[in-house]
Amino acid sequence: MSTRAPDAAQSHWDEPALAGFDKPLRAAARVLSRPAGTALFRTGERPAWMFYVRRGEAQMLRVTPAGAPVLLQRASRGFLAEASLTSGRYHCDAVCRSDCELLAFPLPALREAINNDNGTRWAWIELLSAQTRQQRARIERLTLRTIRERLLHLLLTEGADRGYELPGTRMELAAELGVTPEAMYRALAAMQADGTLSVRGARLHWRG
Repeated sequence: MSTRAPDAAQSHWDEPALAGFDKPLRAAARVLSRPAGTALFRTGERPAWMFYVRRGEAQMLRVTPAGAPVLLQRASRGFLAEASLTSGRYHCDAVCRSDCELLAFPLPALREAINNDNGTRWAWIELLSAQTRQQRARIERLTLRTIRERLLHLLLTEGADRGYELPGTRMELAAELGVTPEAMYRALAAMQADGTLSVRGARLHWRG
């Protein structure tokens, strides 16, 4: 696994999610750059690293028996596959959707820091709490009956100033909402026509 010069990592510790990590754990981290399309891990592999996505976006995916990809997690300025801390195998694939800048923590070092350092332990607990809130919002969104309701829920829970910047393509947005791209395009067109939404490039803005 390639690394940058050791002092390059120093600028990464201004991340709020990492502020509580102790010095030995920081020293064990590797700073990586990976281009879009790079696989960070594959289903069945043994976990060895915990990845923090500092720039860009990585996605965790699983393929159904019918061959359709299911988006399980998007990570941007956050950790990917936190459950791998206690898992013997990966149960999905992880891929860099865009060019990514990552911090890779060796799992033994992370486990040791969580066991022995209060700052690291509480930083990890806060991280998992935030991830739980995000997953609950996503589950709530997927229970809504219409695409219109799911889009508005997304804007309200993940947007800012009544707007939402698409992190990827509209096809990926459809996967995030659990609908077909064609159905989502129709919903977006209808919401623009009735004045509920405006769409400018990658930005959705709620006008309701």
